[in-house]
Amino acid sequence: MKQNLFPKIIGVDTVFSLVFGVAAFIFFGFYYSFHLNYQEQYQLFLFTPRYLLDFVDHPGGLSDYLGNFFTQFYFYSRNGALILAAMLVLLQRLILATTIKLGIPKHWMPITFLPSILYWSLLCDENYMLGGLIAMILLALFSLIYLKTKRGTGQMITGILLLIILYWSAGGLFVLLTLFILFTKFTGKSKIGKNDLFYAIALMLITLILPHLAKMVVLQYPMQKFWIGVNYFRFPENYPIVLPVIALLIILIPFALWFLSKILTIKKAGLLLSILTLLLSAVTFGFIYNSADFEKEEMMAYDFQIRMRRWDRVITMADKKEPTNPISIACLNLALAETGQLGEKMFEYYQNGIGGLIPDFTSNATIPATAGEVYYHLGLINTAQRFAFETMEALPEYQKSVRSIKRLAETNIINGEYALAAKYLHLLQKTLYYRKWASNSLEIIKDEKRVEQHIEWGWLRKARIQKDFLFSEQEKLNMIGLLFMNNNRNMIAFEYLVSATLLDKNLQLFMRYFPLSSSLNYKVIPKHFQEALLYVWETTNEHTEEEITSSISNSIRTRLKKYNNQYDNTRNAAIMKKNFGDTYWYYLHFRN
Repeated sequence: MKQNLFPKIIGVDTVFSLVFGVAAFIFFGFYYSFHLNYQEQYQLFLFTPRYLLDFVDHPGGLSDYLGNFFTQFYFYSRNGALILAAMLVLLQRLILATTIKLGIPKHWMPITFLPSILYWSLLCDENYMLGGLIAMILLALFSLIYLKTKRGTGQMITGILLLIILYWSAGGLFVLLTLFILFTKFTGKSKIGKNDLFYAIALMLITLILPHLAKMVVLQYPMQKFWIGVNYFRFPENYPIVLPVIALLIILIPFALWFLSKILTIKKAGLLLSILTLLLSAVTFGFIYNSADFEKEEMMAYDFQIRMRRWDRVITMADKKEPTNPISIACLNLALAETGQLGEKMFEYYQNGIGGLIPDFTSNATIPATAGEVYYHLGLINTAQRFAFETMEALPEYQKSVRSIKRLAETNIINGEYALAAKYLHLLQKTLYYRKWASNSLEIIKDEKRVEQHIEWGWLRKARIQKDFLFSEQEKLNMIGLLFMNNNRNMIAFEYLVSATLLDKNLQLFMRYFPLSSSLNYKVIPKHFQEALLYVWETTNEHTEEEITSSISNSIRTRLKKYNNQYDNTRNAAIMKKNFGDTYWYYLHFRN
């Protein structure tokens, strides 16, 4: 008898699950990580009994609570990717364990990945919540627990208890557990007893009655909430049809494979396994490719980096791939301004007008957050505070935003409203990743001098406008002008002011504003401002040669002559972009 010198440590099914998990981790951790950061900022998970009770006082609340608990770890996207990969694998392993318990051969195993593949593709949409995946896992787990319970009265009682527990923890999915139990009772039985029929009737009655009993206890929710329960989607009024399809597959796949294994005789199990693996691999790639939105991922990446004040990373991203999305461009321009490069480099990148400098307000949870960053770093603190409120109020699932709460704490500290700031900071002390920052901030606001000396808050306090004024989207230039006149050392405000006139192609206004730069003591006027000055002086002849020479570099003078010669000879945008695409002159003549 031959002995196996290398005993099998793990089975082929485990290898498949590991490969699937690694693929999911790589995708979310390295290619789609900023979607995870995006989700983390739009909730506020608190380690308090009250926060827990607010979730578990209604059906499906436990799944939502656990979803929010794990979502907070998305602050570090690799942690989030690991959590998602583990949950997707867990869902598949539970379905596989159910099929094995039913005696289905493992060569059918690739089919058990289908619900996890479908949910992976759903999670490419940032509006799908993690609580929904947890509810699916609970359904698969409770189904397996019932199946593994010894047949008889004990199994019947267990089924009823599991049904009630699943209802309160995962909401409407409990209906599918009823369906699963009925399948196990009547599939493959040659004779159905009275007890089976009574039990089936009892299960169906309990299924129908439970939501109505819950409605009698918890009055404030609409009846639909008692049948659905979990917030699968960020917009509560929407319930995508694919969700019940996935839930149904969790229940049907084991019995469908049981049926197939009974009617089909597989002579080449290895060949079937290979074919199914190839098919499921193609399905996985197809679903993920069509579901992923890498344009949004790029926008979220820019937003996250400015939220973290990683200005150099923003510029590096733009150098690798030029941004064209207005939000990404606004983030890039803020990073250029914070590193003192806005007037020097902004036209080396694609610009889309003033909207790419200061985004217009839109009533949603994304744009106000990014626009608020611009206003905050400019020094328009009250506007930034308003945008933080708007961001939180726009969240459709009535969550609080940890990013907004943090910003509200900062703006109130800058405004000297320490009592109000402390309320926000005490909330953040009950979080995991913001606790230390909140505690340090509470210590700082006890001493006025420490606030004044704070590298960010102290400067913004000096830069802010303390007098009230009406905010208007149509008066952005006037507001930034007021901001600069309030503190004429605010270089970012000045460069935003004159850059806005350049983006608007309003050179007359540029010439009115530029002399205000005298208070900033530029050693060298930034390149794009020199380009605009020289262009105006040469086209209007309002200045002498000596005045031009004193402020404009020879290289820019020489380059404008070449530009004018080529512009007179050919107005081909592609040729001009190749030679002068990094100049304000090209933007002036060729950008709409």
